[in-house]
Amino acid sequence: MATLDEVRLELDKDELDYPALASELGEEALPHLEALVAEDEPRIASKAAYLAGVIAGSTSGQVVELAAHSRHDVVRVSAAAAVTSLPADQATGITERLLADSDIGVRARAAKSAVELGNPALADRVRRMAEEDEEPSVRELASGLADRLPPG
Repeated sequence: MATLDEVRLELDKDELDYPALASELGEEALPHLEALVAEDEPRIASKAAYLAGVIAGSTSGQVVELAAHSRHDVVRVSAAAAVTSLPADQATGITERLLADSDIGVRARAAKSAVELGNPALADRVRRMAEEDEEPSVRELASGLADRLPPG
């Protein structure tokens, strides 16, 4: 089993092969990933959050949920990307929160994930974003995404 420092070193690279790293580290790394998300180092925390989702272990949702509450937008964007690897019951709540985030980039990534998840309640949120989001670029993105959704 890798130590916290070994996991940190793996994540401190410029380019990561997330599927290979997830296979190498496995579910045993999730407590370390959670600790890294909790630290105030957004570059590492964002990678840790995404890797937790790719690992898709029993506590991956807990790690992604922690990332969704980060004060750093880059970490919340990673959480928004990671939700697509989580079980639907975990992914839905996290995605709903991120769709209402104050950051434009977080909302945009969450909208993409919401469409990928295929949950009808999230699809309705994306449709509302297309009409009501305060940011024109997010409305435009949500509108394009909503066009790909089944009628609802």
